[in-house]
Amino acid sequence: MSDSEWRSRIRWVVVHPHRLEVLLLGEAGAAALPAAELAGEVWTADAEVTATALRELVGFDAILLRSLEEHEDPTARVQRATLVAAPRAASPPLPPGARWVGREDLAGAALRRNEHAAVAARALDELAGGRTGAGGAPWMDPGWFHAAEGWLRASLEPLGYTATGPVRQLRVWELSCILRAPTARGDVYLKAVPDAPLFANEGVVMGALAGLFPDHVPVPLAVDAGRRWTALADFGGELGEDEHGWDVPFQVRKEVTRTFARMQVQAAPHVERLLAAGLLDRGLGWLAAQAEGWLPEVDATGRLPGIDAATWLSTEEAAELRAAVPRLVAMCGELAGYAVPPSLVHGDLHLANVAKGPRGYVFFDWTDACVAHPFVDLLTMFQAGEDRELEGPVRDRLRDAYLAGWAGFEPAGRLLRAWRLAEPLGALHHAVGYRSLAEHLQGPVDLHMAASTAWWLRKVLAGLRPAT
Repeated sequence: MSDSEWRSRIRWVVVHPHRLEVLLLGEAGAAALPAAELAGEVWTADAEVTATALRELVGFDAILLRSLEEHEDPTARVQRATLVAAPRAASPPLPPGARWVGREDLAGAALRRNEHAAVAARALDELAGGRTGAGGAPWMDPGWFHAAEGWLRASLEPLGYTATGPVRQLRVWELSCILRAPTARGDVYLKAVPDAPLFANEGVVMGALAGLFPDHVPVPLAVDAGRRWTALADFGGELGEDEHGWDVPFQVRKEVTRTFARMQVQAAPHVERLLAAGLLDRGLGWLAAQAEGWLPEVDATGRLPGIDAATWLSTEEAAELRAAVPRLVAMCGELAGYAVPPSLVHGDLHLANVAKGPRGYVFFDWTDACVAHPFVDLLTMFQAGEDRELEGPVRDRLRDAYLAGWAGFEPAGRLLRAWRLAEPLGALHHAVGYRSLAEHLQGPVDLHMAASTAWWLRKVLAGLRPAT
């Protein structure tokens, strides 16, 4: 099924920047939210796409705040989403037939049976109660954008960067907000991340990593550690979005994998420095404790708002995981007996988080970074797209190229045995991370992310079952 066969029906709840009011179009009895149908499936976090579509409807620039609800109908090939936005200007000119409507008017007799009005009322109720959804990420407040824009401009000017155009949103979703400012020296970005339990304070961590790996980690231009804001110069396009898409040549994957293995080997003696920079210790002892504390009660995770119930574990799968706890704990102890030391783990290492810089590959998006068993990172490098993985000989060749970087620690045969232990344990590492986000975020949650905890837990089970 091609993306072009899908249609995306998006509507926007545009909230007033200073009053508890929403923008409605049309006559009172048939008032409607701004809405449009776009070709293909739309990642609603792509603010450039959604903001452009909204601007064509209302005639003014708006700031995307969050997603209020999202649904997919694979049979009909229809995606539906309701997004919350706010005008960029304090008093934007309204298109003909548009007006600001408050909560009392929305509850009036003329609008009571209007489904659009009901959705708008819900958004206003959440704003009035201080609830912004998705764990209350700060950028979901209508006033956040202007504060972030001001900080970015003020931070860049002393460094010789002068903005040549308006600051615009690039991405807005539960896990980050990214702004882009054009300057005479190239684009500059502000990335904000939430204060999630297992997330690194990315700007602080990147500063430490850039000190160790100046050719492979971008040096932040400015960091506001308290607000978790990082300003970065453009470091090139991600490999996962080049002319090949995710189907990049194997040689490129191999080079990326070997580069990162070398970085992990070099980082191993500096673990204390990494921990001091704020990375969490998620080593094998920590992972064994997670298995013992979580998996016996794994069924409760399926009831979290941030979990997709439709793709959650079956009763049989949950029972299999509970029974596997002693084995997983024993495997953690066995893997710890190998000479491969704890080291830097990226946590989301795939080609969409790697760029090609002038002195080699550049690794970014360090929110999931930690100190753990290094083999954890190879699992995500097996991704060949959002819904595909490398398989068979290609996967084995990439694994062998990675393990070759650790030849100074163990013979090849022992490294392979260590990898076989690490594969289900690495899947558990990732499942724990997604479970943490599901507990932290209040929803609606990105559909892919909401299904990821179960996806990784099934990888745990697959790694424990006998090879066929």
